[in-house]
Amino acid sequence: MNIKHILVPSDFSATAKQALANAMSIAQQQQAKITLLHIVTVYNDDPYNGEQPFPALDGYYEEMEQRAGDFFKQEMAAFDLNTIDIKPVIRRGFSVYEEILSFAGESNVDFIAMGTHSRKSVARFFLGSVAENIVHHADCPVLTVRIHSAGDALPVFKRILVPTDFYEQSGHALKLALSLLAKDGRIDFLHVVEDAIHPAYFVAEGETMFDVLPHIRDKSEETLAKMTSDLAPKGVDVAPIIKEGRIAQTILDYAREAESDLIVMGTHSMNAVAQVLIGSQANKVIRNAGCPVITTK
Repeated sequence: MNIKHILVPSDFSATAKQALANAMSIAQQQQAKITLLHIVTVYNDDPYNGEQPFPALDGYYEEMEQRAGDFFKQEMAAFDLNTIDIKPVIRRGFSVYEEILSFAGESNVDFIAMGTHSRKSVARFFLGSVAENIVHHADCPVLTVRIHSAGDALPVFKRILVPTDFYEQSGHALKLALSLLAKDGRIDFLHVVEDAIHPAYFVAEGETMFDVLPHIRDKSEETLAKMTSDLAPKGVDVAPIIKEGRIAQTILDYAREAESDLIVMGTHSMNAVAQVLIGSQANKVIRNAGCPVITTK
């Protein structure tokens, strides 16, 4: 995938700064430009609280934009910007996620990187709902960061986990992961066989799905091998892996055990029977992963 314009919505939280670091790493690799976007709103933490006074607008936007400009300077000062085209933008609006999506559509953005937790004293709405709305509605891949890593070094993606349900979105995720993989890195191409798709009485104590239906492993291995052969260039280390368990939890457990630098996964699937990698599974991974997660449609 060729990434040319990365949007980094920022509320100046620690996770937003980490999202910027990830965006800068990708921008260097892809020779992309970055827009660092802050939305100034007229609400405090709860826009639905009828007892909360509506602020007077005279001078309000100017004050908030001045503060945002100061924070932009502090945030960007932590990084070496000599090799990256980065532009800060401050925009006014009432709905943060709608403004982000609107800007992305207007500006030909093809990648979004953002944190999932907010800095309440500055700009409020990044707790969960904004990031999830962006993931669900954005037309481009979205990188989300839940945990702030210590230090300002730009991340390097040496170990990328790509969960797959064998549908088209998984192929897109693998292609994106390949484009971001560092030299001599490895991709773990993981298929999880859901252990809850059969009645419990079909499995005797101590048996697994692979014992009851051994063809599942054989077919999964065959399909993983074909996808790898079709999509991965020769010489790139792509390891096919098959696990049994609950989809999201198995992905999270594997990423932790493998010390994955990044998870890249699809968000939609037509596989309603197996319930793999549909939106709820992606949300669980985003909310609990110890590394950045990229979701793609």
